Amino acid sequence: MDLDSKRPRCCQTTPATNIISASWIRIRYVQMTLLFFLMTVSYAIRTNLSVAIVAMVTTDTSSNNDVPTFSWTNIGIILSSFYWSYAILQFFAGPIAQTFSPRWILFIVTLIFSGCCLLIPIMSVQFGSAGVIACRVIQGLAQGFILPLTHNMLGKWAPTEERSWINTSVYSGCSFGTIISMPITGYLSSSKFGWPASFYLFGGLGVAWCCFWIIFSADRPSTHKTITLEERKYIESSLGQDQEEYVDDVKVPWKAIMTSLPYWAIIFGAVGESWGGTFLVTEIPTYLSKVTDIDIEENGLYSSAPYVVAAVLTVMYGPLADYLIQAGITSRKTSRRLFHGIGSFIPAGALIWLAYEESPAGIAILLIVAVSLNGAMFCGHNVNHIDVSPRFSGVLFGISNGIGQTLAILAPLLVQFVVYDETDKSLWRTMFVIAAIIYAGTAVFFILYSSAERQWWDKVPAAKSRKMDRPARKTDRPSEDAEEIERL
Repeated sequence: MDLDSKRPRCCQTTPATNIISASWIRIRYVQMTLLFFLMTVSYAIRTNLSVAIVAMVTTDTSSNNDVPTFSWTNIGIILSSFYWSYAILQFFAGPIAQTFSPRWILFIVTLIFSGCCLLIPIMSVQFGSAGVIACRVIQGLAQGFILPLTHNMLGKWAPTEERSWINTSVYSGCSFGTIISMPITGYLSSSKFGWPASFYLFGGLGVAWCCFWIIFSADRPSTHKTITLEERKYIESSLGQDQEEYVDDVKVPWKAIMTSLPYWAIIFGAVGESWGGTFLVTEIPTYLSKVTDIDIEENGLYSSAPYVVAAVLTVMYGPLADYLIQAGITSRKTSRRLFHGIGSFIPAGALIWLAYEESPAGIAILLIVAVSLNGAMFCGHNVNHIDVSPRFSGVLFGISNGIGQTLAILAPLLVQFVVYDETDKSLWRTMFVIAAIIYAGTAVFFILYSSAERQWWDKVPAAKSRKMDRPARKTDRPSEDAEEIERL
């Protein structure tokens, strides 16, 4: 029975002293909104330096002559420093969240990378580019926790019936943060406030988010102070947790996870997404400036249109995926495969076509297709972490995204090796074909071996459940699953 479809009764609400007591408020949507703004702030802080640094090294960009400028020649190193440390902690973020509160970890790391954003204007004046690099490295370390822990939270808050659209709604904040960061940073940099204002603005928004987060968030429904009993039961029953007490000290079944073929399908999907996304972000601007007559910095259509369309479509993918599943048009597994295929095969074709396209309008359309349809993967391998393991989804996401991001670093290195003449279009075609093959090949593996069923190793061992319910008796014997998990 869909417990959430009935109006909550007064007796199910929590005491009036709670911050939110209105029974019509769905606490899971409050969590979704908070996580959306976390994605927005984190990506805005991640990308605003790419625009601000132009003003930082250029004189007369601001109407205020007191705004400092620098003569740095290591801009590429400064911009890449964030990614030096970004992938490292993703491997450990998930396991850490199994031991400590993900709510508090998200609070701490957001405070750290927001604080570093606020410090960049001061550090740049006092220590030059080294000070900016230090701040960016720390930001990369802190943001390495964001995606795995967000997945951990979604695994506890997103009911199965709403999983796709809640997931895509949250992650649409990535595109939204990028979209708002670039024009706002450009406007502030040319104003009387100068480039430091953009760091103060986005850093301040990050600190403000921390305040709302610590007031209105909770690790899971059972620990939220204002959630109705009805909504809590709906979420827990949907996630299969109504028959098992939530146990914090369940060990991560590493051997079972790393020998799970459905999970390796997710890893392959993550590698394809990371490689393709990194290639598009880092190399397409160079291709356009060296091979075509398009100036990516002066033409806002080519630089921002793909991300605007991506933000809109990403919000639409989730409700569509959930509708197809709930209407019985597709199974959950078919839906995951369908959307991952859309996000892989079509962008792969667009990349190959882009290598041969000459007209500016055609290039713009192909860029929009490649970037915007890539977001369909949020309803593919991305949400599939929660399908197979809502309990360890953060652990799974940290490993798969860490592997994907680590391998994706090779994309620009391979370009540097293959495209020794950046004006030679035939060399670029080789890279486009390689990227398309990785896109399509990893998608084929995901489609063949993925699953949408909760895996046996994700469930609470029966022995632990009994310990939570009543004192152990001699007649209690752990199930085969429990014995297997403990052995692993």
